[in-house]
Amino acid sequence: MNTEITYKFIVIEDEPLIRKNIIKKIESLGLPLVYQGEASNGVDGILLVEKEVPNIIITDIRMPQCDGLEVIKYVNRKYPDTKIIILSGYDEFSYAKEAMRHNVHNYILKPIRTEELRETLVEIVNYFDAKSQRIRTLSDKQHDLSQEEIYTLMVNYFKENYMQDISLRSLADSIGFSQEYLGKVFKKIACQSPSKYLTTLRINQAKQLLIQYKDMEVSRIGELVGYKDAFYFSRVFKMHTSMTPSEYRTSSK
Repeated sequence: MNTEITYKFIVIEDEPLIRKNIIKKIESLGLPLVYQGEASNGVDGILLVEKEVPNIIITDIRMPQCDGLEVIKYVNRKYPDTKIIILSGYDEFSYAKEAMRHNVHNYILKPIRTEELRETLVEIVNYFDAKSQRIRTLSDKQHDLSQEEIYTLMVNYFKENYMQDISLRSLADSIGFSQEYLGKVFKKIACQSPSKYLTTLRINQAKQLLIQYKDMEVSRIGELVGYKDAFYFSRVFKMHTSMTPSEYRTSSK
């Protein structure tokens, strides 16, 4: 692991003793993680997320005011690259399974075992280290990249991340080119804008899922291809196919 870079973490847990114990365990692991704060409920947790924008969130699943599931949905919508670990008791397993649908990295049952926590955090640190290395490599090479290489990089990025809440800006920030330049390069080679390509990619993936998983809710399929808002997904789908997702599924029988 690359110890030159550190990653921020916060803990959201309504039981003070458990919360302090988690923080103590993490700080004892010797990983490149920096404590950035704690919260005792989901509302304060979301405020803390907005203030610190952490790389890692460890959150309880059941809390007063605003539960862990709402926190997870909020973070997944606004900060999709943030890694989330949820904590749950045995009697909350079904609730934890629901949370796992929302881009959660892992869930850990209470009482928390130090080794399990360590293994999960090492996986996350390795992920961020690898991503940092890719970004540094791209930054070093950016002036040597041809327009064709930039285009290929963009296409691969969209194909690998279309299910997330991504944009051309997020890619531009990652590789050090301006959003405007990337748009011009893509349109020159593909004869269409990056946003149109991404939308077409998502709709095509949605078509496959609608046919392959006929019992899956349309809203869930929308989430799987990057649309968190079910109404917006249906509207975009109809604009591209002249049918709603449900109509498309019926017509394919």
